[in-house]
Order: sequence, then structure tokens, then C-alpha cells
Amino acid sequence: MRCTPTVILLSIIFLVLPSHAETDGLNSAERIQQRIDYLQHTGDTRIHDDTVMAKAGLVRFYERRFFKPAWENPAHIRAMIATIRTVDAHGLTPSHYHLPTLEDLWHRHSQILPAENGHNTSLDFLLTDSFLLLAHDFSSGRVNPSDINPAWNFTTAEAKIRPEELLELALVDGTFQDRLESLTPSHPLYRRMKTALLQYRALALAGGWEPIPEGPLMDIGIIDERVPLLRQRLRITGDLDIATDGDPLVFDPSLARAVLRFQERTRVSRQSSLVEDSDGVVGEETRVALNVPVESRIQQLRANLERCRWLLHNLPATFVLVDMASYRGYFYKNDVIIWRARVQIGAPYTETPSFRSDIKYIVFNPTWTVPPGILRRVVLPRIRKDASYLAKRHLQVIDRDGRRVDPATVVWSKYKAADLPYHIVQTPGPHNAVGRVKFIFPNPYYIYLHDTPYKTEFRVDERAFSAGCIRIDKPFKLAKRLLNGPEKWTIGRIRDIIDSGKTKIVFLPETVPVLIFYLTAQVDDQQKVQFRKDIYKRDAALLKRLDAEMTPLQ
Repeated sequence: MRCTPTVILLSIIFLVLPSHAETDGLNSAERIQQRIDYLQHTGDTRIHDDTVMAKAGLVRFYERRFFKPAWENPAHIRAMIATIRTVDAHGLTPSHYHLPTLEDLWHRHSQILPAENGHNTSLDFLLTDSFLLLAHDFSSGRVNPSDINPAWNFTTAEAKIRPEELLELALVDGTFQDRLESLTPSHPLYRRMKTALLQYRALALAGGWEPIPEGPLMDIGIIDERVPLLRQRLRITGDLDIATDGDPLVFDPSLARAVLRFQERTRVSRQSSLVEDSDGVVGEETRVALNVPVESRIQQLRANLERCRWLLHNLPATFVLVDMASYRGYFYKNDVIIWRARVQIGAPYTETPSFRSDIKYIVFNPTWTVPPGILRRVVLPRIRKDASYLAKRHLQVIDRDGRRVDPATVVWSKYKAADLPYHIVQTPGPHNAVGRVKFIFPNPYYIYLHDTPYKTEFRVDERAFSAGCIRIDKPFKLAKRLLNGPEKWTIGRIRDIIDSGKTKIVFLPETVPVLIFYLTAQVDDQQKVQFRKDIYKRDAALLKRLDAEMTPLQ
């Protein structure tokens, strides 16, 4: 930066500014204007040991009020500081909103004798900045989701009112907390998640729970010294009623029912097979889930409250939702679920990204064009090893003009996936990798919803083994619901189209939003807190940014 005389002079002025009530001969508005000029000329946003983060909004706020101080009412200052202290209820950190500096400045300012107690510009700026920061973070999240997920394309909520205008309203009646909390998602899930965070923090203050030691399976009828500890663990989280009778060392039916409730909340599968059913038996997987510390559950809730601030503001009334961590899909129509099904998603090494698009059309009896990643990793290596691989898999070689090519005429060793001048296409039929129907929505990731010939895999608990696309159970029912014509589009008519074997494309009467999302904790409408495995290991990266030092708003 070039140091002009103006910048040098302003720098000297602010190096000697007192931190308490200023006595430099200027009135409050002149002092604020001078400090705004300094901030804009130098770019120096430091205030004591803190930094102004919402610079653009702060400048607009003071300019629109002609630099008049905002925080001259002591009751307003106390109310705003109290509001900042409550943000941990949303999973946020009060110190990220200048709380220590504000408490120190306010304490020193309030100790000055009333006759000497003039205006404190630093206090005014930081209070304003904290309000503007919270307005941003409540309305769209503290972490920019695209920083940890380049595929992110959900739109943030369009503000009905600028944060600085909201602050003006709050300064009229002192309703800082109410005004700010009006910016958080109104969706019931967000409120339920806040309540759960409060409950789990109370459990942490009470000492949490003791881990269950290793040992043999615990099932109905067994006698085990760990049973009393198991009972206590399940009572703490409300899975077991407080009052129970019987021998405390015996694993009885009431305890099995409590274990079953816990397994259903945390999606722990039965011990005797891989199917997605809980059985009330405590094996190693259940024991590990029981032993997750309460502090880890608190962090899980915090991470997902942030995800809710990204997602829950702009939900349309009608949309398809894929909840990846729960392996579930839903179709909401006018806010009512009219279709739900199990889904299979991308494996950890071929993650399904989180993004939003619009379903435009459905393809019955689809072909399947092998995507680049699978072509490189799987198909080309197998063609080179086995000349009959293509025929066995009902795969055809198609040139760039759409003509079939005899595979025997291609020198496969000559090509890599990136420069192969052909498409590899699988013919329609029960053998097809995408089944008998697929649902198309534009995106750059080759992702879509589709049927699958691998039906038995829907019974597996952790269904993360696709190449990235989303395989859905009950696809014909979803097609019928999306086509939105109960008389024309019956299941019978859809099956007739399938039985014809001919590829048919049907456009939806209206496009339907589809949201591919990832929640590792949520609370159902029965107030049951549900936790899911972080299969893609996304929570840690989110929490790291959520807890990092603040960065200036763009």
C-alpha cells in the first residue's frame, strides 16, 4: 500500500486513541466518521486484540445513519452481550463474535464515572460487527460449504432484509436476540436439533456415561456383570425406562427392547447377519456405538446444525431428498412424504457429492454408457484380459457417430480411457447396471437416481458401494409419483412399457428439485435423536472450520 500523507496522519491518530471513553475534542459522530475513513483508507480492521469481520456491512450501517453512534443505551449493550453468550445453543462459539473483548471494554467503560463516561467507538464498532456476523452465520452458516465440498451448489437463503437494516430495527426496541434468531431456519428439524444439543450438553455436565467393557454377546437370559452398566448407559439416553424390576445381572426382555431402541436410533445392524434390522443383542458393533463419548455426540450435533443452516432455509414444498448418511430417499409433496425408500450410494473411494439439481425426465428401459472413471478403473483392464467380456456384459462399442463397432477390430492395448474414440454402452434389460428406469437431472458429476439389478444389497445395513450414482428401491413408485398423473401413469402402465423392452423417455410435467444431502445426526418428529456413521469422514473437516478463527466476510 502506498503511504500517502492522509494515511500516515490517520495511522498516527489511531495509534494514540484511548480504549475507554474518548476525549479528543471530537463529537461521537465525527469520531466514528474519522475511524471509518481510517478503516477504508488503510484497510486496517484491527480493534484492540480483535478484528472487524463484516467491514462492508459495518461501513454501510454507519453511513446510512450519518455516523451516529448505535450503542449509547447501556441496556442495549448488556442485551447484545447476553445474546452473544447464547450462541452456543446453536453450536457456535461466543468468542468468535468478539465476546471477550466486548466484556473487557464494557467492564472498563462502565467503571468510569458518569460525568466522564463518554462514547467508546471501539465498543460501538465491535457490537455492530458481532450483530452483522451473527446475522450472516444464522442465515447461511458460519462455514462456506463450497470450501470443503467443491461440488456444493445449494443456493443460500435470499435475505428479506439487510443485516444492517435488521440491526436498526433491533436498536429501536432492544430485541437483538429475537431479531437474530428470526434468521435461523424455521424448519422443525433445526429446533429439534437445538433441543438435542442442549440435552446432550446437560448429559456431559452430569458426567456422561461409562464405557461398556469388552466381552461376549449379551442376549436375553444371559447373566453378565456388565448388565448393570448397560442398564445405566441406556437410562442416561432415555432408551430404558428408569424403573425396572428383576435381577440386575440378568439381560431381560425389557433390556433387549431398550437395546433395540438404541440400535434403531444409531442404525446398528443385527449381530447374526448383515441385514438392516436391529435385534436387541449387544455385540461388538453395538458396544462400540454405546461407547461413543457424549462429547463426540455433541460435536456431531454441532456439525449437523451447521449443515441445517446451509440447507433448511430454502426448501421448496415439493422435492426429492436423498439423505446419504441414512441411506434413505424421500419424495416430499407439499411438505408431506409420499414416497420413501432405501438407497445405495457411492463407496468411500467414489463418494456421492452433495449438490442440488432438478429432475427433468425419466428413462424407461435405459441404456447405460460406462462413465469415464469406471471405464478407466474396471472396463478397459477387463477387456484387455478377456475378449469375451463385452459380450458377457451386454456391452456394445459405439463410435462418435453413433454407429456400432465390432470389438474385434479395435486394438484395445492402443488406448487409454481418456483417448478412447468410442463409447461403451450397455443394452437395456434386466442385466443393465442402472436397471429398468433412471431419473435424469443435469449435473457435471454423471450422477442420477436409478433402479438396479442388485436388489439384495438393499438389505445390507451400510449401503455405500456404488460408483457414485444413487441406486433406489421402489423406483416404479417414484416414477408414478413424479409423473403426477394417477389415471395415466399407473404402475401397470409403467410395467407395460418395461415389458416392451423399448427405451422410452418421458418428461415430467414440471421439473422437481432433487437434494443430495449428508446428515450424520438428526432428530425425528418423536424427538428421538438419531446418529449415523460418518461414512465419508466429512464431520471432522467441517468441525475444524467451524472452530477455526474467524475470517472476514466477503
